[in-house]
Amino acid sequence: MRTLVIAPHADDEAVSCGGLIARRVKREQGVVRVLSLHGRNYTHEGKVYDQRASDARELEDFRRSAATLGFEGVSETYVEGEPGQVGYYVLLHRIEKELARFQPDELVIPSEHDLNQDHQHLSRVCKIVCRPTNLQYVQRVLEFVGLDGRVRCPMHFVTLTRSELDVKISAINCYARELREPPSPRAAENVIAQARVWGAAAGASYAEAYVTYLARE
Repeated sequence: MRTLVIAPHADDEAVSCGGLIARRVKREQGVVRVLSLHGRNYTHEGKVYDQRASDARELEDFRRSAATLGFEGVSETYVEGEPGQVGYYVLLHRIEKELARFQPDELVIPSEHDLNQDHQHLSRVCKIVCRPTNLQYVQRVLEFVGLDGRVRCPMHFVTLTRSELDVKISAINCYARELREPPSPRAAENVIAQARVWGAAAGASYAEAYVTYLARE
């Protein structure tokens, strides 16, 4: 299977899709490509970060995550912030180019029900991309939701082994600035707890939950 993940930022592939990527690559011997589109303007907890240094560190973290999970990574640095700062066509053309080049069987996109405006904007763009002419090879489109987002039914569960979940946690740990302490959903113990909850819903030990946007035989 060839899977293309469209990530709003570097770290979203690990936080939201790390288990799916680990399973596709390590258990199913598939190929996963991640396209990360936005840079990040760090102002967390009152700290102001030099943007050029932040971009360089973000790229290095992304490369470490790619090595941990085993995916091919491509990172683009578009403006982060209000959706209008990066128009539909700029992102649309970039994603269409990646689809045509990689020809995936599976496409994984952000959900419109995420609570971050960049994720919502990119979700709308991805759904424009999902026009029939662009889906010659795609058999399934899944929407992922960030850990602090909202998931609606119906859901698609990707069941995980404990080793696959551990690889996901290792990938998340590549992004030290994005880690949080409990009770944040980004705390490692809560990522594991959420995987247990989704696993219980799917009749497995651990799982990630997705929304099926398109599926065809």
